[in-house]
Amino acid sequence: MSGGPNNSPLNGLNPQIGALQILDTTKSTLTLGAKINVTNPTDYAATVPYVNLHLLSNGTLLGHAVARNLRVVPGPNHNLDVTAVWDPTSGGIDDQGNGVRVGRELISQYIS
Repeated sequence: MSGGPNNSPLNGLNPQIGALQILDTTKSTLTLGAKINVTNPTDYAATVPYVNLHLLSNGTLLGHAVARNLRVVPGPNHNLDVTAVWDPTSGGIDDQGNGVRVGRELISQYIS
């Protein structure tokens, strides 16, 4: 299962957000707890002790998501616990404020 973007092993994941809860807020961040549903398109199961993923929009870092002690089986996997920190200011020195702008644009697509 390899190849270009149209033949990526990640194509079959079909991630969906179930329950969503606000856990914490600051002036520039939002911490969310979520139950995620994904499909494992492979025939393999895995136990993943820790995973940290960047949350990007158009290549701009907007935050990160963390999951611990995941047990992923072939096929549908429901209610995987994930904590996400929305922090559009986290892009670093080279970001030049793009995270905040891109973050606002992304949020405005869902809230109007």
